Amino acid sequence: MQLQRRGLSNSGFRMATAACVAGLAWLVMAGPLSGEEYLTRDFTVTRGTETLGVRVFSPPDRRLAKQPWMLLNFATDRQTSLTGAPYNMAVEAFLKAGHRAASFDLPAHGERIDARGSGIDGMCARFLAGEDPFVQFAGDGRAVIDALIERGEATADRIVVAGTSRAGYCSLRLAAAEPRVAAVAAFAPVTDWRVLREFAEVRDRKEVAELALEHFAKDLAGRAVYIAIGNHDLRVGTDACARFVSQLAGAEGTAEGQSRLQFLIVDDSEGHSLHNRWRDRGSQFLLDAASR
Repeated sequence: MQLQRRGLSNSGFRMATAACVAGLAWLVMAGPLSGEEYLTRDFTVTRGTETLGVRVFSPPDRRLAKQPWMLLNFATDRQTSLTGAPYNMAVEAFLKAGHRAASFDLPAHGERIDARGSGIDGMCARFLAGEDPFVQFAGDGRAVIDALIERGEATADRIVVAGTSRAGYCSLRLAAAEPRVAAVAAFAPVTDWRVLREFAEVRDRKEVAELALEHFAKDLAGRAVYIAIGNHDLRVGTDACARFVSQLAGAEGTAEGQSRLQFLIVDDSEGHSLHNRWRDRGSQFLLDAASR
């Protein structure tokens, strides 16, 4: 066992030791949970010509739940998604409850930035070039879920997803494409890219209109879905979000079983922000889904 120490300035965490658990390389981290340690491991998944980096957080064996769930949490790049406040609130909640969490970089973010640009601009450029980053993300998610299950770190019926803003859209798209996702929480999500300034020049194109989440409502019907957004979010569009949820509620009306949809338009979050209490509530929503 080799002892290593290194600062992680963006989160205040520090590396404590390197260890080997079940034949896999793990790092023991002094974590976000009141000094509680947790394990972290990186691995890669090959997707066509791209190698996708994945990071997993897990409680140590003594704190691991008997039947641990896996949370896939997304914001931008995988490190921000797992350790950047407030995006990682669900991660902290799941680790504290004895469950695992994982993430990977969104297209055009982190290690996936290329000459076509970064962030939402880069996602738009890829889409217009015929490389749909949202279909790609859903495929990435399915491949990562396959890998996590194969490695014994996830179980097909115990997987949930969460995401914020652009990653909220991606998380809902992944849930729509992947029946192994039991529940999803989206915080101030993009639901229609025509609202965003990065898509302003192409918002009248038919293919951009078809990206709106209302076209994926039937695939989400009957799933446990939590969505919260401020009542005047001009960045991603409160009205667009409400339209999507209306379509989803309509699809729920034709599906068997009781609706598990929670939609909150909150009045204490300014602009494209969301008060932490609503993130807490979304985290608890996912934990409740896990407890069922």
